[in-house]
Amino acid sequence: MITYLFIGGIVLLGIEAVVPGTCIFGVSGMVLLLAALYFYLGAGAMASIVVAIVSVIALIFGVWLVKKAPHTWIGRRLTLTLESTKDRGYSGNDERTDLLGREGIAQSVLRPGGRVIFDDTPVDVVTDGEFYEPGTKVVVVAVTGGRVVVRKVESE
Repeated sequence: MITYLFIGGIVLLGIEAVVPGTCIFGVSGMVLLLAALYFYLGAGAMASIVVAIVSVIALIFGVWLVKKAPHTWIGRRLTLTLESTKDRGYSGNDERTDLLGREGIAQSVLRPGGRVIFDDTPVDVVTDGEFYEPGTKVVVVAVTGGRVVVRKVESE
């Protein structure tokens, strides 16, 4: 029985190492390994104390490892340190600052999102919360990232 608990614990820890998840396999594997140690030591009061001490030491070592491992030679090789920042040229959406102040015609109903035509080019836009019918003349009042905000052009 002890052998099965030990092998089961090793297998579950191996699955946790390969399959990213919610630590269910890892925690289950640790419990099986501690159970194997408990039964190996005779399943008595002294075995309980030893398993408790080993658990506390393993917890302290695990916390230390999580804090220190990314800064070690092998940790730097295993962890992702690259950042996809705007300064390096990465962007999720094109920032359309060229549209700021330009007027266009609503192609679809804007409630509050929809499409507007600017010089024969359709652009996805949003309003400040108002609903506009197709054909309404709008002007771009703000551009934040890929979000283009429009308002209705007031008649003069």
